[in-house]
Amino acid sequence: LICDLIILAAGVPGNVLTILAYIKYEQLQSPTNLLICSQSIGDLFTCLSGPLFAVFNYTETGQALAASNKYLCLVSLLVLFIALQSSITNILALSTERFIAVYFSLHYYNWVTERNVKIAVVAIWTVIISINCLPLVGWNDWNSKLACMPVTVYPQLFFQGLFVLPCLIFVLVSTVENFAIAVKAVRRQRSIAAAVVVPNADQQTEEAKIKSGNQFKVTKMMLLVVGCFFAAWLPWIILNSIFFSLPSSWKINGVPKGILMAFEYSKGVLVANSIVNPFIYGWKNKLFRDAY
Repeated sequence: LICDLIILAAGVPGNVLTILAYIKYEQLQSPTNLLICSQSIGDLFTCLSGPLFAVFNYTETGQALAASNKYLCLVSLLVLFIALQSSITNILALSTERFIAVYFSLHYYNWVTERNVKIAVVAIWTVIISINCLPLVGWNDWNSKLACMPVTVYPQLFFQGLFVLPCLIFVLVSTVENFAIAVKAVRRQRSIAAAVVVPNADQQTEEAKIKSGNQFKVTKMMLLVVGCFFAAWLPWIILNSIFFSLPSSWKINGVPKGILMAFEYSKGVLVANSIVNPFIYGWKNKLFRDAY
């Protein structure tokens, strides 16, 4: 409980700063940074809703309160699931935006416009909120005798089919996209190093080089963001997958204590990702650093 609360509290200032930086600093108001702002909003929601979930599950008073109030339990899970799912969906959106920038650079400024990105962000949040409101309107297995946990409150079809499976698919798609981006980025860095100076280059060529260089810096920053995201999410996803297909010996004798402990602490690792991103933006992006 203490571990989770400290991690969640630590994630609030950085994400608030990132959101305010985007809103108040005009030079940061680009399509890419709009996706970053959306990601920070999801991380901030995780930090704000996480303590309620932790109290309901790791304190006797919280367990009693959740057991006596069905909708309080459902709302706490609703907000947390919206935050977590928005985070992973925004990572997919950021990965796709970078994939387009790297592999379809000629069409990038026509496809990735501020209007299109705003439509994508609104669509992401609308779909996620709509799906996660289903348990609130009746699709749930809440029981006052059971803990306020997703595996006990949400039906298996909802939890696996509408949360875990989409998250796993989004992670796999993001992995493929970012592997392809990394390969292309390495090749581009080599080509830039081989042609540092181009004699008699006209102004248009120089402007194209500057744009390409800026996109390359953003790509490296986003690869680092996505890499940290994978490192934080994979333990939780792997352990959830194990629980969904329990070995026969575990079904008879119960899940080993070490696995259960690892699962509990994987939640802390997952939410710790919300602390990391603002540091990456400030470290790798001068505009974010100045805005902070």
